[in-house]
Amino acid sequence: MGKNYFKYYRKMIEKVAIIGAGISGLSFGYQLIKNNHHNFTIYESTSRCGGVISTHSDSKYLYEEGPNTFSISDKRTLQMINDLNLEIVYPLDSSKARYILRNNEPKNIPNSFFSFLTSDFISLTTKFKILKEVFNRKKPLNETESIYDFFERRFNKEFVEYLVNPFIAGTFSGNPKTLSIKHAFPKMYDFENEYKSITKGFIKSKKPPNQIKRSIISFKSGMEELIISLSKLLEKQICLNSKVISIDNVDSKFLLKISINNEIITRVYDKVVVTIPIHKLNELKLTDQDSNDLKNNIVIDYPPLSTITLSYKKKDIPLPINGFGLLVPEIEKKNILGVLYLSSMFDYRAPKDETLFTVFIGGSRQPSLASLSKKEIIKLVKTDLKSIYGIINQPVYVEHKYWPQSIPQYSLDYQNHLNSLKKIERNLNGLTFTGNYIGGISLENNILNAMKSANKLINYNYE
Repeated sequence: MGKNYFKYYRKMIEKVAIIGAGISGLSFGYQLIKNNHHNFTIYESTSRCGGVISTHSDSKYLYEEGPNTFSISDKRTLQMINDLNLEIVYPLDSSKARYILRNNEPKNIPNSFFSFLTSDFISLTTKFKILKEVFNRKKPLNETESIYDFFERRFNKEFVEYLVNPFIAGTFSGNPKTLSIKHAFPKMYDFENEYKSITKGFIKSKKPPNQIKRSIISFKSGMEELIISLSKLLEKQICLNSKVISIDNVDSKFLLKISINNEIITRVYDKVVVTIPIHKLNELKLTDQDSNDLKNNIVIDYPPLSTITLSYKKKDIPLPINGFGLLVPEIEKKNILGVLYLSSMFDYRAPKDETLFTVFIGGSRQPSLASLSKKEIIKLVKTDLKSIYGIINQPVYVEHKYWPQSIPQYSLDYQNHLNSLKKIERNLNGLTFTGNYIGGISLENNILNAMKSANKLINYNYE
């Protein structure tokens, strides 16, 4: 054992504070316990864990108020689910179809490369552009290239407007003209740099060691099951209604001032992990002035987003709504960003004689729409549903959820923000940032990045 064992032992007794009990904070805690490190506390300023992950459940309806599904493609994520004894629910066969609006009509998107090239969704010109992409040697005009410019350069405008634009609205609630290809889609960026072609990159790149076949999943009682199970595992370490006000670095220790039930206390830690969203960092004071100034200069856009969940009697919908959902390109000039077909995605989400779906509005495309009144938003949504699906009858259920800050936008100057975060970590040795503003916005990105950070913080091999 010797020297390496004692280094490992010192790591095991270090006290760790985790700020935030969203999926990143909980995943960090899970990984610490998996490494047999129990000497940590998770501080959550609200009365519940989970952050944006929240499931609505009543006697008739089950739906998500935050992320609707969980895309997994890594065996470490699957292992965590198995460790928590969660029962995975897979989408119904009826959800396989995916649609994009074109000329005000939902068009089924082919699910294979060959069927895509033989479909009538895109023009012959664009099909040739896709086939010839391997020979495209056109260079970017700017070092910080947008998603829009990247895909227009590699393919063409139609490809961007009818495939990339709606996808970005549906994932980032974003605008491809203002998002960085390097940070939002690093794999695509790397493929071009290494193989001079996206197509060639997909064919020739090596499969990551932990990669498994991608699956879209949920759980019987919704996504909040994941949060409940993690919270139960970490119940001894979680402190709710506990807001960290400031962090002071003194003699290689961190002094945290924490407001717990309106009482200010001070606690000392060896390491600190910050998982709260960037837009909440201004509420956290760093007594190191340089670091505090850097923190306050990190301004990342989180566009507002509203969701409207509606249920209609099936007899009131002229055509059956089956599939995963519909994405709406900006060029179609609609109010909505997209629609998720909830009752055809999973069983037991609505009564059998009803169709339940969630509609998204706002985002970077039309941020002002997200903050309208519930009545005004519902009116806009009904207008588009009538235009697209021919629905004229009233829904039997309507609920509205407003997210004033939805998803961090990986802007063209995003590297500057990451550099500032890295500099703060260097200034305050032992402080770590992790969250959906670093390394990807998906739930799986959050989980894997938190696991990686936890391993780096405490995991030492010893003989």
